[in-house]
Amino acid sequence: MTVQPHQQETPRPAALDRVLASRLSITRETAAYAALLIAAALFRFWDLGSRALHHDESIHAQWSWGLLQGNYHHSPVFHGPFYYHAQGLVFFLFGATDYTSRVSAAIFGTLIVALPLLFRDRLGKAGTLAAVAFIAFSPTLVYVSRFFREDIYMGAFTLLMVLAMWRYIDEGRERWLFVFAAGFTGNVLTKEGSFLAFAVFLVYLDLYLANRLAILTLEARGLSTAPRRALLTLGFAPWAWAVAALWPFLGAIRRNLDWGDDLPRCGEVLLLLGTFTLPLLTPVARTAVLERFGLVEKDRLNWEKSLQGNIAGRDAIALVGLFAVTSSVAAFAGLQWKPKAWGIAFAASALVYLSLMTSLWTNLDGLVSGPWGSLDYWYSQQDAHRGDQPWFYYYMLMPAYEFLPLVLVLGGAWWSVVRGDAFSRFLVFWLAGMWGALSWGAEKMPWLNVHLALPACILAAWTVQRAWDGWRTRTLGAGRAALILGSAALISAGGLALVVYLPGGLAYHILRVLLAAAVVGAIVVAAWPLGRSSAPFVAVVAVIGALAFFSVRTMIAAVYERGDVPRDMLVYTQSSPGLKDVADQINALADASGMGYDLPIAVDTTDSFAWPWAWYLRDYKAVSYSDFSNGPPAGNFSVMLVAFANVGRAQDFAASQSTVQYGSPQRYPHRWWYDETYKYAMSVEDGLPCYSRSGNCGPFRLETWKVIGEGVFGGGWLDAWYSYWRDHDPDRQPGSTDAFAFFPANFDITTGRLSARPIEPPPPGTDSEGRPSFGGTGSLPGQFFAPVDVEGDAQGNLYVIDSATKKLQKFDAAGNFIAAVDIRANPADPGEQSQPWGLAIGPNGEVVVADTFGWRMRVFDQELKFVSGFGQAPDTSKAPGPFDLFGPRDAAIDAAGQVWVTDTGNDRIQVFTLAGEFVRTVGAQGKGQGQFDEPVGIDIAPDGAIVVADMYNRRVQVLNADGTYRSEFAVEGWGGLEVTDKPYLRVLADGRIAVGVPSANLVRIYRGDGTVAGTIVSSGEPMARPYGMVETADGKLWVVEGGAARLRLFEIP
Repeated sequence: MTVQPHQQETPRPAALDRVLASRLSITRETAAYAALLIAAALFRFWDLGSRALHHDESIHAQWSWGLLQGNYHHSPVFHGPFYYHAQGLVFFLFGATDYTSRVSAAIFGTLIVALPLLFRDRLGKAGTLAAVAFIAFSPTLVYVSRFFREDIYMGAFTLLMVLAMWRYIDEGRERWLFVFAAGFTGNVLTKEGSFLAFAVFLVYLDLYLANRLAILTLEARGLSTAPRRALLTLGFAPWAWAVAALWPFLGAIRRNLDWGDDLPRCGEVLLLLGTFTLPLLTPVARTAVLERFGLVEKDRLNWEKSLQGNIAGRDAIALVGLFAVTSSVAAFAGLQWKPKAWGIAFAASALVYLSLMTSLWTNLDGLVSGPWGSLDYWYSQQDAHRGDQPWFYYYMLMPAYEFLPLVLVLGGAWWSVVRGDAFSRFLVFWLAGMWGALSWGAEKMPWLNVHLALPACILAAWTVQRAWDGWRTRTLGAGRAALILGSAALISAGGLALVVYLPGGLAYHILRVLLAAAVVGAIVVAAWPLGRSSAPFVAVVAVIGALAFFSVRTMIAAVYERGDVPRDMLVYTQSSPGLKDVADQINALADASGMGYDLPIAVDTTDSFAWPWAWYLRDYKAVSYSDFSNGPPAGNFSVMLVAFANVGRAQDFAASQSTVQYGSPQRYPHRWWYDETYKYAMSVEDGLPCYSRSGNCGPFRLETWKVIGEGVFGGGWLDAWYSYWRDHDPDRQPGSTDAFAFFPANFDITTGRLSARPIEPPPPGTDSEGRPSFGGTGSLPGQFFAPVDVEGDAQGNLYVIDSATKKLQKFDAAGNFIAAVDIRANPADPGEQSQPWGLAIGPNGEVVVADTFGWRMRVFDQELKFVSGFGQAPDTSKAPGPFDLFGPRDAAIDAAGQVWVTDTGNDRIQVFTLAGEFVRTVGAQGKGQGQFDEPVGIDIAPDGAIVVADMYNRRVQVLNADGTYRSEFAVEGWGGLEVTDKPYLRVLADGRIAVGVPSANLVRIYRGDGTVAGTIVSSGEPMARPYGMVETADGKLWVVEGGAARLRLFEIP
């Protein structure tokens, strides 16, 4: 035997050395992905903390911060625990700030952008690049990625499930089943709404399996035709899920129908999703089976009402038994399929799920609140109809924000359904299924648009790839082809810009049509060298070129320009920037006073007002939270944060009980929201807005489509939608819940320092343009919180009523304070209802106050002494009587001394004598002549005509002195839903009518025939909710500005 000499092996370099020694090859495709991912991250992380935390965000942030303090426990009211733990980790690493509170959402929002890279085999190069780009710049997905709510996490987990599903169907590797299980677990740990996506996926997988089985059966017999496949698929569909679950036991059936030995992979995914979902659907048994058939008493197993805290033994046994049944069924099906893979995946999923639900096993109540309470509470809350949005909500939202992918989806619908494959049909089913589920669901919110934008972006990307694949003859070089495609994109972009920004009018509409035709012709000529097969791809490029600018601009406007100003439907409701300013002032006072975090602060909790203050004041140790409806808490507080409705009680407290002297309180919008006029525009029943639970405006009513037809073809809906799509400006002020911040009188909020300042009533002054003004926010004599109406007497004195403080104040003609009175019978009684909105002056100087939510009229003399009162709260269970005043909003007194009262809630006018004797009723609810829908302001013309602001009918009605109809004219800008959007009017000495438009912050002057004679606006200091008006002897107009708590004197144009 020959012995070979020993050869020494060359040592292999270490892994790190190999990495360092390797060269990174960067292709154009890689560079494009890198650029898109960097841009996506920048859009999601840039300036995250600039916007004040939304009500829900503050709760989520507070709970995440509380998790680090050891006081978090799962509650279905605030959804799953995953994102609290994820955000808690961020707080642990980087501290708790407004910026870091949104970091975990931004991380998952960026992850969604990268996930389509794993779809590359299905989407192709062009499709994957398009998917990454569409998601990176999607207005919905960028906005929600910067918003600490559940939906962006759900979106990421759902997309992960879709990815794993199709990778497993394509490759059959078990690792993708584990990825699918991870996506499922993350979803159910985030929010219960994930079951809607699960339902869509289960239905599709069932149909897909039925189709695969039908094909196998028919092909074995040589009978496979499209009609036969469709019919047999429908026949198999009701049972396909059972076939998947019992596959090993159906040997005879499988042989007879030629299905083979192996369950199709789509059936395996169906089985996996079904067995994971089934145990978590156990709570559905409460209402669907147990209570329906009388097996348990109603609500006995209702988590919200019966299963918090200590649980009765029999109830615990019932829960264990129910879960044992569903889990055993799931295990039976899963373990006979893939015992090892299913067992590991299910055990790991259950361990992670229960560990987070129980806060790492420190809160064993999570064993009930998680598996049972989550779905049980979510299902029971569907009756709450949060948002109360109509069925067509997403039909407005998607075209307004996701128009770019939506146009491509609609254009490629034929390809994806008829000429596509199982994947493209799944994308269509995913989008259509979620659209239907969300439109059917009771809760409709803009952040749920994530679950439509995501499949729309992926389906649009598939359409891009399909168009690219259809371009078969590519004879030109890449450079020239790129130049031609770029030219097509630029032509379409320029053409759409011209079409969009041309003025209105018939001539310009004709020009628009000609321009559009010219653009199409120019694109055809430019792309002609590419060949006929390039037409679909050229069309796709043209669409993207035309809409990309508008899509990105829409995203930037919603995210950065208006992120905390609800002038976009996507913003919906938001804490105002003023709230962060107040928080900064509190911090400055804490520093200036030397009290630091021991600064005593009182926070009103009325109507969830405590949020987001609980977040911003989380480090302060002496914060008292209480409902100011019953009066502020006992004690002395350096700061009081008070809801608008309770400012009068806070003022009473400051004047009589507190030793702290407060300065003029700072008014700010605590929470504001998008003005949802579309609910009234879709009114099918007179006076009833179209809500999710009321209005009789469902899509299956003929009357609904009649209203839609009238709106589209004659009501200006298309113009309104087009203007909104182009500008994203509703041309209306957002609705708001205002609040007041009380600071010590010696604290200067502008400098953040303490100083000695005298407390005295403010004198009249002028605005920045020299107009006389008086008032201002505060509780001193001559100041207001919410002034709403003004009247003048024969001597020129002015009377102003304040709806918040319930005070009637008297001023001389120049605005100098004379006297004041609280209109309530007993201001010390917190139970007395009162919220005055209107005034009238009698022939002998009597001052009549319309106490809207005191349900009565109150009469005072010129010295502001109470004389009499009449009216009573209505009994809404029966027809209103003559003295049942349902929110009397305003009054006017005729030459005979009769008081004409707009009985707003009853949609009528009631006429009384000054002594309170009933005279007659004028009008009724409706849209006809002499009928009303929310009458508000009222005045009497020199000829005795009665002029009424008919709010929801968007018109001024003029009645004869006997109450019969005379004429009317329309008022643009009326009809808003906000409680602060209440218009007043004043008949001028020359017979013209001054009409307030609070939503537009202006006053219009109308002639008697309804034409506009002029408009009163202020450029330097814009009007802030103009309400009541009174004309001076020299022909000028005092206007009450409720939003600025003052009166200003304007020239009448």
